Amino acid sequence: MPVRPTTRKLFVRDTTLAADIRGEGSPLLLIHGGGEDATMLAAQAESLAAAGYQVTAYDRRGTGRSGRDSWPGGGAAQHADDARALIEAVGLDSPTVVGVSSGAVIALALAARHPRAVGRVVAWEPPALGVVPGGGLAQRVLMVPSRRHLRRHPSDYVGAQAVLLKLILGRPVTVDDPALAATRANAEAMIRDEPGIPTYRLRRRDLAGVDITVGLGSETIPPIRIAARRITSWTGRPPVRGTGEHEVYLSDPSVLTGIVERGRPRDRTERDHNDD
Repeated sequence: MPVRPTTRKLFVRDTTLAADIRGEGSPLLLIHGGGEDATMLAAQAESLAAAGYQVTAYDRRGTGRSGRDSWPGGGAAQHADDARALIEAVGLDSPTVVGVSSGAVIALALAARHPRAVGRVVAWEPPALGVVPGGGLAQRVLMVPSRRHLRRHPSDYVGAQAVLLKLILGRPVTVDDPALAATRANAEAMIRDEPGIPTYRLRRRDLAGVDITVGLGSETIPPIRIAARRITSWTGRPPVRGTGEHEVYLSDPSVLTGIVERGRPRDRTERDHNDD
C-alpha cells in the first residue's frame, strides 16, 4: 500500500520549493523532467522507497506547488543551485541524485557545480544537447512552432504545449487529451523554462571524480544517444540499459529502480562484516 509522504515547503534561494519525503534509509533526491512535477513521480518515489531509500521528490522552481520567484531565466544552472540548497535544507548527507529526462540534465549540472553535495548521480535519458554538436540549434528549431503559436495566441501555454508535443511524440495532440492532463498542468513551465535546460554546457573536467550512471531505455532517440555516448566517454562507464521508452518511469517504476539498485554502494555494516 502506498505510504503517504510528508510534504514540506522550504524557503531556499529566494523562493519556496515543495518537497515530498517518503521512506527510510539512504538519502535520495529525485528530480522530475519537463511537463512533470513531484506528484507525477509518486509511483517512482514509492518504488525507490521500497528499495530502502528515503526519497525526497520536489517540484522544481516554477512548477507545481513551488514558487516562481526569479523564474524563468536561469536554466539548468538555476535548478542545480536550487537542488543544492534543497539538499542542505532537508539535511541530506551525500544523497544519491536521480534525475529523469531534463531532470537528468539538472542532476548532471548539480554534480558539475556542486560535486561535494552529491554522493552519486543516476541520469535517466538526459537530453543533454549542450554536448551534442548542433544541439542548441536543434533545440531552437524545435521550439519555433510553439513560439509562433504564442505570438498568435498570447499566454496560451496549453496550446503551445500541444504543438510541441505533436512534434516530440510524432502524433496529433489535442489540448483536452485526457492522457496528458497532468502534463497540461505544467504547460507554462514546459514552454517558458524547459528549452533553456537541455543546452547546459557540461564539461568533462567538471564531472571528473563524480560517481555517474547514465541510464538509457530500449527506444532512445538519436540526440539522447549521442549525448549519453559523449558523457559516458568522459566517465569511462558505459550506459546502463533498461527496457522501455523515454518516460517508462511513469508506467513501470521498476526499470529505473533496478538501475539505481544495480550500482548502489554496499551498506557500511555489510561491508565491514564481509571484511571481517
